Amino acid sequence: MPFMLWACMALAFLPASVQAIEVPPLTGRIVDRASLLSPEWLSSLSAELAAHEDRTGNQIVLLSIPSLEGESLEEYAHRVGTTWKLGRKGLDNGVLVLVVSRDRKIRIEVGYGLEGTLTDAKAARIIRQEMVPKFRDGDHAGGISAGLRAVMGTIEGTYAAKEEPGATRESGIGGAWEIFFVAVLAGIFAGAIIGGQWKKPGGLIGSVIAFVMSLPAGWLLALIAAAIVLVALLLLTASHGRGRGDGVWGGPVWSGGGFSDSGGFSGGGGDFGGGGASGQW
Repeated sequence: MPFMLWACMALAFLPASVQAIEVPPLTGRIVDRASLLSPEWLSSLSAELAAHEDRTGNQIVLLSIPSLEGESLEEYAHRVGTTWKLGRKGLDNGVLVLVVSRDRKIRIEVGYGLEGTLTDAKAARIIRQEMVPKFRDGDHAGGISAGLRAVMGTIEGTYAAKEEPGATRESGIGGAWEIFFVAVLAGIFAGAIIGGQWKKPGGLIGSVIAFVMSLPAGWLLALIAAAIVLVALLLLTASHGRGRGDGVWGGPVWSGGGFSDSGGFSGGGGDFGGGGASGQW
């Protein structure tokens, strides 16, 4: 049998899950392929998203589809976000809210530039608290609107999720690390003062080195890891701070996305790194 015939037969028997479904054209801030919204809802929410984009420069888009046809929710959401290039190039301040109606799945995909504001934990809470309860009641429009408004409010600093039992407080540096650093510093200075080393040139530095070298291997590795995490957090905070005056946090300086001169809607060249959260109802 000719090789091409064998190849065609093999392709015919490939499972549907390995064939990626299409990314639809980006026709507006809401692409409702699953027909979950009435024209009135679509118009109202599109206007709210446009107003948010004018205020902040951040681009939020909703996509609804009937089914993933076996494809991974996270992989498809990332593929849509990067194909549409939501957000401004260099700022990467785009957000995709994906709803898959028949599979009963939700994904909030967050661009690089907003990962520090719309964190994975906050995106998960929005899905869990705002969207899932309404979707379970069959109120798709209500769930979508609540989710989009919570995303916008989180970015603008006007939305606060309800506290959940057992939830830990989010902070730039965890409380456990803070206690650890304070304990280490207190131990160093106490040892130096008690030993009278603080008066001698180089005495304090010597105490610090002696303290670190005397730590067991496990604690020494923990201290090194803590230092690495602290440096990474400081660099991340600094990078977000540099962007505050250029559209992510500041006023309406958006020039990369939105409606083009030809009247079509487009992304602005933003990128995604897989940040966000998923849920199911």
